[in-house]
Amino acid sequence: MMLFLCCGAVNMPSSTASSFRVASVPVVSCRGETAHNVARVAEWLTLAASQNVDLVVFPEACISGYASMAKLSRAELNALAQTLDGPAMRAVADAVERTGVGAGVGFVERATNGQFFNSYMVCLPGGVRHCHRKLHATEHPRIVSGDRFTVFDVSADIRIGILIGADNYVVENVRMTALMGATLLLAPHRSYGFDDQRGKHAHPVSRQQALECKSGTKAAYRAEPENSGEWLRRWLPARAVDNGMFVVFSDGAELARENQPAGTAMIVDPFGRILASTAEGEASGALVHAALDATLVRVSPGREWLAARRPDLYGALSRIGSNHVEFDARAVSAKGAVALSFAQVRRNGVIG
Repeated sequence: MMLFLCCGAVNMPSSTASSFRVASVPVVSCRGETAHNVARVAEWLTLAASQNVDLVVFPEACISGYASMAKLSRAELNALAQTLDGPAMRAVADAVERTGVGAGVGFVERATNGQFFNSYMVCLPGGVRHCHRKLHATEHPRIVSGDRFTVFDVSADIRIGILIGADNYVVENVRMTALMGATLLLAPHRSYGFDDQRGKHAHPVSRQQALECKSGTKAAYRAEPENSGEWLRRWLPARAVDNGMFVVFSDGAELARENQPAGTAMIVDPFGRILASTAEGEASGALVHAALDATLVRVSPGREWLAARRPDLYGALSRIGSNHVEFDARAVSAKGAVALSFAQVRRNGVIG
C-alpha cells in the first residue's frame, strides 16, 4: 500500500545520526516526453547510489517538462498531468526502491476531483511518499494553488520542508516551514526560457496579474535581465541564515535553443555558506551533492533568533488586504515608549 503523508519518519540506510547526504540535479526535461524524463531520473538515482547519496532533488515540473503551460487547452493540460498513483509516479517510486535513494520530482498533478496542481513528490525507500502542492501557482488558469505546508521527518535529525518555485519568494512561507520544525528546505524551480519578442527571461509575477493579462488590462509578465533562478541564488542563502536551515535549490530548463541556460543547482548550509553548486557555464545535469551535518542547525544563529521571536508584535502579518497599516495614535500604548513634548521657540523666549 502506498502512503501519501504530511509527516512521518523513514530510516535512510546510508546516513549517520548527524549526517545526511543530499544531491541536486538540474536535469534537462522536455514537454510531452514523460517516459523519457522518468528514465533520466532513474539514471541519476543509479549514479547517486554510487555516491552514497540519501536524497536527490530534481527541479520543479521535471516530469512534465519546463515549457510554458499558459496557452494549453484543458485537453492538453489533462494529457500532461499525472495522478499521484499513476504510471509516472510508480516508475519513480520503483527506481527509488531499486537504488535505495530518495527522489524529489515535480509534475502537474491531476487530483481525484479533477483539479490540477503544480506538485512536487518526494519518494522515499519503503514506499512512503510526500506531496506538496505549490502555494502560489501562476502557470495556467486551471492550475489551483495549494492550501497547506508540507513538512516531514526523514531521520532523527533531518526534517524536510518543500516550497516550489515562487513559494520561496514570500519570506513568510520559508519561516512557516522553519516554525514547523524543518531543518532542510527543498526549493525546486524551473526556468521559463527566453521570450522571443523581448529577448529576456519572462516570469509571471502573480496569479491576479495573470488573470488581468488574460483580460488585456495589465501585463502578467515582466522582462528581467536575469531570471528568477538568479534571484533565488541570492535570496536562498539569506533564507537559510534567517531560519537556521539547509537549503537545496534545483533549477531546470528545457533546451529550446543552443545557447539557452540549462539550469543550476546549489546546496546551502544554515550559516548561508554554499556547500556545493554548479560552476558558471557548467553543462546541465551535474550531480551536485554534499553531506549535511545536522548539528549545524542547532548552533546556527537563525535557530537562536527563532527562539527570540515576539509573535505578539506580528499581528499585521496575518491581515488580509493591503500591506499598508493605518496609524492610529489612540491605539498607541505609552508602555515601552518615550514621551515627547514640543515647543516653538524664538530668540526672546518660548511662545507656545
